[in-house]
Amino acid sequence: MTDGVAQQKKSFNHNYSQTENWSYWDSQDPLTQYLLTRRLRIAVDRVMQITQADPADWNVLVLCGGVGGEGSFLANYGFKSITVSDISETALQVCNKRDSRLETRVINAEQLELPDESYDLVLVQDGLHHLPRPVLGFTEMLRVARKAVIVIEPHLGLVANLLGMTWENHGGTVNYVFRWNALLLKQATKSYILESPCYIQAIRLWNHNLLMAKVGKILGGKQGAVLAVKSFYFILDWLFWWLGNMMIGIVIKYDPQQ
Repeated sequence: MTDGVAQQKKSFNHNYSQTENWSYWDSQDPLTQYLLTRRLRIAVDRVMQITQADPADWNVLVLCGGVGGEGSFLANYGFKSITVSDISETALQVCNKRDSRLETRVINAEQLELPDESYDLVLVQDGLHHLPRPVLGFTEMLRVARKAVIVIEPHLGLVANLLGMTWENHGGTVNYVFRWNALLLKQATKSYILESPCYIQAIRLWNHNLLMAKVGKILGGKQGAVLAVKSFYFILDWLFWWLGNMMIGIVIKYDPQQ
Protein backbone atom coordinates (compact mmCIF):
# COMPACT_ATOMS: atom_id res chain seq x y z
CA MET A 1 0.00 0.00 0.00
CA THR A 2 1.45 3.36 -1.03
CA ASP A 3 1.78 6.20 1.46
CA GLY A 4 -0.99 8.06 -0.36
CA VAL A 5 -3.41 5.14 -0.09
CA ALA A 6 -2.55 4.60 3.58
CA GLN A 7 -3.21 8.27 4.31
CA GLN A 8 -6.54 8.14 2.50
CA LYS A 9 -7.55 5.07 4.50
CA LYS A 10 -6.68 6.73 7.79
CA SER A 11 -8.52 9.91 6.82
CA PHE A 12 -11.70 8.21 5.62
CA ASN A 13 -11.84 5.87 8.62
CA HIS A 14 -11.67 8.94 10.84
CA ASN A 15 -14.31 10.84 8.86
CA TYR A 16 -16.77 7.95 8.77
CA SER A 17 -16.33 7.35 12.50
CA GLN A 18 -17.56 10.86 13.30
CA THR A 19 -21.19 10.07 12.51
CA GLU A 20 -23.46 7.19 11.62
CA ASN A 21 -26.13 9.54 10.25
CA TRP A 22 -26.11 8.88 6.52
CA SER A 23 -29.88 9.03 6.27
CA TYR A 24 -29.80 11.28 3.19
CA TRP A 25 -29.17 8.14 1.10
CA ASP A 26 -32.45 6.75 2.41
CA SER A 27 -34.41 10.00 2.21
CA GLN A 28 -37.96 9.77 0.89
CA ASP A 29 -37.75 13.31 -0.45
CA PRO A 30 -38.19 13.07 -4.26
CA LEU A 31 -35.70 15.85 -5.03
CA THR A 32 -33.00 14.37 -2.82
CA GLN A 33 -33.44 10.95 -4.39
CA TYR A 34 -33.40 12.38 -7.90
CA LEU A 35 -30.19 14.30 -7.29
CA LEU A 36 -28.46 11.34 -5.64
CA THR A 37 -29.35 8.80 -8.32
CA ARG A 38 -29.56 10.85 -11.53
CA ARG A 39 -26.09 10.05 -12.87
CA LEU A 40 -26.32 6.43 -11.78
CA ARG A 41 -29.63 5.94 -13.56
CA ILE A 42 -28.36 7.51 -16.79
CA ALA A 43 -25.29 5.26 -16.70
CA VAL A 44 -26.99 2.00 -15.78
CA ASP A 45 -29.92 2.56 -18.15
CA ARG A 46 -27.43 3.08 -20.97
CA VAL A 47 -25.47 -0.09 -20.20
CA MET A 48 -28.64 -2.17 -19.99
CA GLN A 49 -29.87 -0.66 -23.26
CA ILE A 50 -26.60 -1.42 -25.07
CA THR A 51 -26.24 -4.96 -23.77
CA GLN A 52 -29.96 -5.84 -23.79
CA ALA A 53 -29.27 -7.60 -20.50
CA ASP A 54 -31.50 -8.37 -17.54
CA PRO A 55 -29.96 -6.86 -14.38
CA ALA A 56 -31.25 -9.89 -12.45
CA ASP A 57 -28.57 -11.93 -14.25
CA TRP A 58 -25.66 -9.66 -13.29
CA ASN A 59 -23.56 -9.30 -10.16
CA VAL A 60 -21.94 -5.94 -9.44
CA LEU A 61 -18.86 -4.64 -7.65
CA VAL A 62 -18.93 -1.02 -6.48
CA LEU A 63 -15.52 0.55 -5.86
CA CYS A 64 -15.02 3.35 -3.35
CA GLY A 65 -18.59 2.64 -2.29
CA GLY A 66 -18.50 4.19 1.17
CA VAL A 67 -21.71 3.64 3.12
CA GLY A 68 -23.42 1.93 0.18
CA GLY A 69 -25.64 4.57 -1.41
CA GLU A 70 -24.78 3.43 -4.92
CA GLY A 71 -25.17 -0.18 -3.82
CA SER A 72 -28.71 0.47 -2.57
CA PHE A 73 -29.60 2.08 -5.90
CA LEU A 74 -28.32 -0.99 -7.76
CA ALA A 75 -30.24 -3.34 -5.45
CA ASN A 76 -33.41 -1.34 -6.08
CA TYR A 77 -32.67 -1.49 -9.82
CA GLY A 78 -32.84 -5.27 -9.65
CA PHE A 79 -29.28 -6.57 -9.95
CA LYS A 80 -28.69 -10.11 -8.73
CA SER A 81 -26.08 -9.27 -6.10
CA ILE A 82 -24.04 -6.21 -5.15
CA THR A 83 -20.73 -6.04 -3.35
CA VAL A 84 -19.80 -2.63 -1.97
CA SER A 85 -16.07 -2.20 -1.52
CA ASP A 86 -14.08 0.56 0.13
CA ILE A 87 -10.73 1.08 1.76
CA SER A 88 -12.47 2.20 4.96
CA GLU A 89 -13.64 -0.53 7.30
CA THR A 90 -15.67 2.06 9.20
CA ALA A 91 -17.61 3.05 6.07
CA LEU A 92 -18.47 -0.56 5.35
CA GLN A 93 -19.67 -1.11 8.92
CA VAL A 94 -22.16 1.71 8.34
CA CYS A 95 -23.05 0.16 4.98
CA ASN A 96 -23.89 -3.16 6.64
CA LYS A 97 -26.22 -1.39 9.06
CA ARG A 98 -27.83 0.72 6.33
CA ASP A 99 -28.74 -2.02 3.85
CA SER A 100 -28.61 -5.73 4.65
CA ARG A 101 -28.99 -6.60 0.96
CA LEU A 102 -25.43 -5.51 0.25
CA GLU A 103 -22.27 -7.54 0.66
CA THR A 104 -19.16 -5.63 1.69
CA ARG A 105 -15.45 -6.08 1.16
CA VAL A 106 -12.45 -4.01 2.23
CA ILE A 107 -10.47 -3.35 -0.96
CA ASN A 108 -7.72 -1.05 -2.14
CA ALA A 109 -9.10 0.18 -5.47
CA GLU A 110 -5.60 0.39 -6.96
CA GLN A 111 -4.95 -3.29 -6.26
CA LEU A 112 -8.08 -5.42 -6.37
CA GLU A 113 -7.28 -8.76 -4.82
CA LEU A 114 -9.80 -10.49 -7.04
CA PRO A 115 -9.56 -12.89 -9.99
CA ASP A 116 -9.97 -11.63 -13.54
CA GLU A 117 -13.60 -11.16 -14.65
CA SER A 118 -15.00 -11.72 -11.16
CA TYR A 119 -18.03 -9.47 -11.63
CA ASP A 120 -20.34 -8.76 -14.55
CA LEU A 121 -20.31 -5.02 -13.87
CA VAL A 122 -17.77 -2.89 -11.99
CA LEU A 123 -18.87 0.65 -11.12
CA VAL A 124 -17.34 3.67 -9.44
CA GLN A 125 -18.87 7.09 -8.75
CA ASP A 126 -16.66 9.98 -7.62
CA GLY A 127 -14.03 7.59 -6.31
CA LEU A 128 -11.14 7.31 -8.76
CA HIS A 129 -10.11 10.93 -8.34
CA HIS A 130 -9.31 10.21 -4.68
CA LEU A 131 -6.67 7.66 -5.67
CA PRO A 132 -2.97 8.48 -6.01
CA ARG A 133 -3.06 6.52 -9.31
CA PRO A 134 -6.55 6.88 -10.80
CA VAL A 135 -5.77 5.24 -14.15
CA LEU A 136 -4.40 2.19 -12.33
CA GLY A 137 -7.71 1.95 -10.49
CA PHE A 138 -9.52 2.12 -13.82
CA THR A 139 -7.46 -0.63 -15.44
CA GLU A 140 -8.07 -2.79 -12.39
CA MET A 141 -11.79 -2.27 -13.01
CA LEU A 142 -11.30 -3.44 -16.61
CA ARG A 143 -9.48 -6.53 -15.39
CA VAL A 144 -12.10 -7.55 -12.84
CA ALA A 145 -15.16 -6.79 -15.01
CA ARG A 146 -16.60 -9.63 -17.07
CA LYS A 147 -19.01 -7.55 -19.15
CA ALA A 148 -19.01 -3.83 -18.40
CA VAL A 149 -17.42 -0.94 -16.53
CA ILE A 150 -19.05 2.34 -15.48
CA VAL A 151 -16.93 5.30 -14.39
CA ILE A 152 -18.67 8.46 -13.14
CA GLU A 153 -16.02 11.11 -12.56
CA PRO A 154 -15.30 14.83 -13.07
CA HIS A 155 -14.75 15.87 -16.69
CA LEU A 156 -11.70 17.78 -17.86
CA GLY A 157 -12.87 21.01 -19.47
CA LEU A 158 -13.39 24.75 -19.33
CA VAL A 159 -16.03 24.81 -16.57
CA ALA A 160 -14.03 22.45 -14.38
CA ASN A 161 -10.89 24.54 -14.87
CA LEU A 162 -12.71 27.75 -13.98
CA LEU A 163 -15.04 26.59 -11.20
CA GLY A 164 -13.91 23.14 -10.12
CA MET A 165 -11.59 22.29 -7.27
CA THR A 166 -8.01 21.33 -7.99
CA TRP A 167 -7.40 19.85 -4.53
CA GLU A 168 -9.69 18.16 -2.02
CA ASN A 169 -8.95 18.00 1.69
CA HIS A 170 -10.36 15.15 3.78
CA GLY A 171 -9.37 15.41 7.41
CA GLY A 172 -5.97 16.85 6.52
CA THR A 173 -5.32 14.35 3.71
CA VAL A 174 -5.13 16.12 0.36
CA ASN A 175 -5.78 14.58 -3.04
CA TYR A 176 -5.60 15.99 -6.55
CA VAL A 177 -8.95 16.03 -8.40
CA PHE A 178 -8.14 13.92 -11.46
CA ARG A 179 -10.47 14.66 -14.39
CA TRP A 180 -11.32 12.52 -17.41
CA ASN A 181 -12.43 13.02 -20.99
CA ALA A 182 -13.38 10.81 -23.93
CA LEU A 183 -9.84 10.58 -25.31
CA LEU A 184 -8.32 9.60 -21.97
CA LEU A 185 -11.06 7.00 -21.44
CA LYS A 186 -10.44 5.49 -24.87
CA GLN A 187 -6.66 5.46 -24.58
CA ALA A 188 -6.63 3.97 -21.08
CA THR A 189 -9.06 1.26 -22.22
CA LYS A 190 -7.30 0.40 -25.49
CA SER A 191 -3.87 0.32 -23.87
CA TYR A 192 -5.12 -2.32 -21.45
CA ILE A 193 -7.38 -4.55 -23.52
CA LEU A 194 -5.39 -4.03 -26.76
CA GLU A 195 -7.19 -5.35 -29.85
CA SER A 196 -10.04 -7.09 -28.07
CA PRO A 197 -13.41 -5.87 -29.39
CA CYS A 198 -15.17 -3.45 -27.09
CA TYR A 199 -17.63 -0.57 -26.95
CA ILE A 200 -16.48 2.72 -25.41
CA GLN A 201 -18.68 5.74 -24.76
CA ALA A 202 -18.13 8.95 -22.82
CA ILE A 203 -21.30 10.84 -21.90
CA ARG A 204 -20.68 14.43 -20.87
CA LEU A 205 -23.23 16.11 -18.65
CA TRP A 206 -23.74 18.73 -15.96
CA ASN A 207 -23.77 18.02 -12.25
CA HIS A 208 -24.22 20.77 -9.66
CA ASN A 209 -26.37 19.06 -7.06
CA LEU A 210 -25.75 21.50 -4.21
CA LEU A 211 -26.89 24.40 -6.38
CA MET A 212 -29.86 22.44 -7.73
CA ALA A 213 -30.93 21.44 -4.22
CA LYS A 214 -31.02 25.13 -3.26
CA VAL A 215 -33.01 25.97 -6.38
CA GLY A 216 -35.48 23.20 -5.59
CA LYS A 217 -36.00 24.44 -2.04
CA ILE A 218 -36.55 28.01 -3.24
CA LEU A 219 -39.20 26.83 -5.69
CA GLY A 220 -40.90 24.76 -3.01
CA GLY A 221 -43.25 21.85 -3.54
CA LYS A 222 -41.81 18.36 -3.81
CA GLN A 223 -42.96 17.38 -7.28
CA GLY A 224 -42.65 20.91 -8.62
CA ALA A 225 -39.07 21.14 -7.41
CA VAL A 226 -38.12 17.86 -9.09
CA LEU A 227 -39.73 18.95 -12.36
CA ALA A 228 -37.93 22.29 -12.24
CA VAL A 229 -34.52 20.72 -11.55
CA LYS A 230 -35.06 18.11 -14.27
CA SER A 231 -35.87 20.93 -16.67
CA PHE A 232 -32.73 22.85 -15.71
CA TYR A 233 -30.54 19.80 -16.24
CA PHE A 234 -32.29 18.95 -19.51
CA ILE A 235 -31.59 22.42 -20.90
CA LEU A 236 -27.97 22.39 -19.75
CA ASP A 237 -27.31 18.89 -21.10
CA TRP A 238 -29.07 19.63 -24.40
CA LEU A 239 -27.72 23.09 -25.23
CA PHE A 240 -24.45 23.18 -23.32
CA TRP A 241 -23.36 19.53 -23.09
CA TRP A 242 -19.94 20.55 -24.44
CA LEU A 243 -19.35 22.50 -21.22
CA GLY A 244 -20.54 19.77 -18.87
CA ASN A 245 -18.41 19.22 -15.78
CA MET A 246 -19.09 15.48 -15.38
CA MET A 247 -18.33 12.35 -17.42
CA ILE A 248 -20.06 8.99 -17.47
CA GLY A 249 -17.60 6.56 -19.00
CA ILE A 250 -18.95 3.24 -20.27
CA VAL A 251 -16.91 0.29 -21.48
CA ILE A 252 -18.57 -2.87 -22.73
CA LYS A 253 -15.97 -5.63 -22.97
CA TYR A 254 -17.29 -6.93 -26.28
CA ASP A 255 -18.76 -5.30 -29.38
CA PRO A 256 -22.57 -5.32 -28.96
CA GLN A 257 -22.99 -4.85 -32.72
CA GLN A 258 -21.26 -8.11 -33.57
